[in-house]
Amino acid sequence: MPQRRPVFSIPLVRELTLVLIIKLVLITLIARAFFSDPVETDPQGTHMDEVFGIPSVSPSLSQETQHDQ
Repeated sequence: MPQRRPVFSIPLVRELTLVLIIKLVLITLIARAFFSDPVETDPQGTHMDEVFGIPSVSPSLSQETQHDQ
């Protein structure tokens, strides 16, 4: 009867396990770095209007123009 070897004594299994653990750690670090905190947004978009030099329109004026159509 052949003797069974432990699973981790096979070099391929050890290498694959090590690579999978490294990938999981890297994916977790990337996820925490880029997706952990919510991004604050400017609902009116006034900052981008200032950057591009577009005059900002007040919400009351934009609603009036929508009703006129």
